[in-house]
Amino acid sequence: MRARERMRLKSGATSEAPSVERHAQPRSPFRTGVDSWLTEIGAGRVARSVSLFHLLPSSSTPDIFVSRTHFAAPHHHLRRMDNGQNPAIVGVWMNYNEKSVLLLSIPNPWGVVIVAAAGLWLSWSVKYIRKLAGHTALWIQSRKRSPPGAADDDESPSESTSLLGHDSSSSADRTVRPLARAFKDNRGIRDLFVDSFLSKEFKSKSERLWLLLFTILVALLAFGIIVGGYFWAQIRVDGPARLASDKCGLWLFEGGKRSEAATRARMLDLEKEERAAQFAADCYGRSGSLATRCKILYQPTLPVEAIYTNDCPFPNQICRLNRTVTFATSTIDAGYLGINGLSTPRFRRSTTCTPLSMEYPYIQNKTENGTTTFTYHYGSKQVGDNVVDYTYSTVGDPWDRLAPIYDVFAYSSNADSSDHPVWTPHPDLTPPAYSTVTIIFVSSLRILYEEYSSDPIFPADDDFYLPGDPKAWFRNTDPRARPLACINTIEVCDPDGTTCWNVNEPSNNNSVPDDTPEFIVLYSALYKTDIYYSLAKRQGRSLLAQKKVSQYFSAALGDDPWVAEVESWVWTALARTSINAWSVASGEDSVHANKGGFIEVTKGYSNLCGRYKYNPQGYQSLRFVPLMLLAMSLPLIWLLSWDGESIARTASPIFDTVDRIILNKSTKLLHRSDSFPGSLIKKLLDRKPARSQGGDVGSAQLTSSTSSSPDNIPPSAQVSEPQQTTHPTAESSTTAAAREHQGLDSANTGATMTPASTAQDSGNLDENFITWEPLVFHLLIYLVWFLITHFLVLLFLMLALISMAISRRIHGPHNQSAVDRGAGVRRLSS
Repeated sequence: MRARERMRLKSGATSEAPSVERHAQPRSPFRTGVDSWLTEIGAGRVARSVSLFHLLPSSSTPDIFVSRTHFAAPHHHLRRMDNGQNPAIVGVWMNYNEKSVLLLSIPNPWGVVIVAAAGLWLSWSVKYIRKLAGHTALWIQSRKRSPPGAADDDESPSESTSLLGHDSSSSADRTVRPLARAFKDNRGIRDLFVDSFLSKEFKSKSERLWLLLFTILVALLAFGIIVGGYFWAQIRVDGPARLASDKCGLWLFEGGKRSEAATRARMLDLEKEERAAQFAADCYGRSGSLATRCKILYQPTLPVEAIYTNDCPFPNQICRLNRTVTFATSTIDAGYLGINGLSTPRFRRSTTCTPLSMEYPYIQNKTENGTTTFTYHYGSKQVGDNVVDYTYSTVGDPWDRLAPIYDVFAYSSNADSSDHPVWTPHPDLTPPAYSTVTIIFVSSLRILYEEYSSDPIFPADDDFYLPGDPKAWFRNTDPRARPLACINTIEVCDPDGTTCWNVNEPSNNNSVPDDTPEFIVLYSALYKTDIYYSLAKRQGRSLLAQKKVSQYFSAALGDDPWVAEVESWVWTALARTSINAWSVASGEDSVHANKGGFIEVTKGYSNLCGRYKYNPQGYQSLRFVPLMLLAMSLPLIWLLSWDGESIARTASPIFDTVDRIILNKSTKLLHRSDSFPGSLIKKLLDRKPARSQGGDVGSAQLTSSTSSSPDNIPPSAQVSEPQQTTHPTAESSTTAAAREHQGLDSANTGATMTPASTAQDSGNLDENFITWEPLVFHLLIYLVWFLITHFLVLLFLMLALISMAISRRIHGPHNQSAVDRGAGVRRLSS
């Protein structure tokens, strides 16, 4: 069943805060213990006449205007959005948006401390990264050339030989030494690049190419560290965090409309509109920089576009000059309002405004006793128990009223005709289904304008000279009020944006459930958010033109001031939408709970708390996954840079045993089959790459002296032993890699072999001794390669067995024996 609320208002001739009633076709079961949740978005409104008087002169003000311009000052009952009253939820949470990310929200100053500590943590890893790079280069070079005669050996090498490396014969030493010394002696990447092309130590093109490739690798690592530092700086985001509140929801006043509580409720609505208007001026203005208060919302502004056309949105040419402006949003994800959920609905809204025709029969006049009365026939309205055929009326010339202000009256239609509206629009002003139309009448009183204007709503077409002032001022000579009509449409869509419906539409489509917490918060955010409420509540403060009036003079209004007014109203409506979402999530109106006339209309639905994100002050959010990766990177790199020789010697027998079992069993099993997979596997086994055998470089540590003189060689490095080579076999359960120690002529090679007991730390490349030993990093690489190769053998073995089983089922035992005999003949022939 659809869960959407039908939003309705009672109609009343003089009600300032109309009560609400439940419609016969409720849009959602928004039930409380007393009544349904009812909003006024696009629903039937009481037509209200609002006189807007603001910035009156301190003297010479007629008494009649003093009584009409008495405004109660706001009492600031609202919770401030930008102070410390809004704590955030500390912890790990998922920020759902186009690219959902896991965040960690923490209070200050811990966010700054963690970021600084992590930067220091990242710098410590450079030492170990350099060690890994250097040993990897030496490892590749030491395995590049096999000792002479290794390929001719009849015995196949063991797994331990590949795991621990090649022997350290003189040919391998000569390959390793130049690269090792280049990495040790050079001060940076530039020196390595120079040696790649100019160094005389590298005599062959192959050695220069290896150095160039290694230099590129080091450069990429250095660049990666720089980029990593940059991205680490981006790990801290400016918000968001989840708002912490134990009371979330929407409270509405449904008490007596002429009570003291109703008056306080109206003042509360006025404060909310004032707050939204100030927020719109700060955040939607064209100043180029957002105010601090704007940044507290997840998205300070909602995207809106102005579209200008030369047509009329109403039929029968009721528009004046066919000048129309539409302020429309795209289909906006509710996440822009700060609603945080895996599947959030969407919404869109548009406001289309145009000046109306002032010709007969829309405006008529009647003069009695020298007084002219103008009636505006844009629809009928109810006055007491009677219905009159006009919408609005004015008497006399506003210029004679001696007040430098504007009169503004606004009326709004109902969403459908089933209500009993106060104002029924003229048939020519009929809006689209379930949309509403707001009509505004603007009259300028005694105001002198700085510049001439032909604006349809704010005209200044007649020059006026003040005594002693040669400069001409301008005033409006037309005594009639200027009509402006706006169509308001608000639609809500499913998370995909494929199905949309007007918020005032009856519940006829049950395909989209809208009783989820995300929908509830969205409907609450759209409560009282069209331009009518800004006009009805804010009164004289709603006009930008009024703010430019000082005494009886007005600054220039600019081009198309009526468009600027509509834009300001739309911005206020959008700001009210964003603030309403915050208000519901923070439980701002919960202070009215259990007070006379206020009810919680969201009671009984899912918990709405913890579903709103914003940018609070005093908190920071960190990207959790990169933070954890960085926290683990240094221990991981440190572990990978460990000396892996002892681990390799322990693991070598295991690899040898596994390798021998798999290969022997596979050979015996496949020897009986000549199917295609079996033959292929036998060829793979026969052609398995022979690993070079020889001594263990892991224990044959190569040291390089910075000088070719024998005097510079440490005494411990001058010890040499006879060369001993052990050739391991595949059948041996344990394989000890041979140690080769060959003394080299220091005058030719500048290096000598030393026993392992006297060698320096293999990981310290800053010492005079440059040694190669397998690190844990290299052992892991070999382990991955070992698993991949043996997995492929097992995979092909499985395919061979399946092929043999299928062949026996198809040909039978007799045919299979013949096939086997034929295969035997082919083997003998070959």
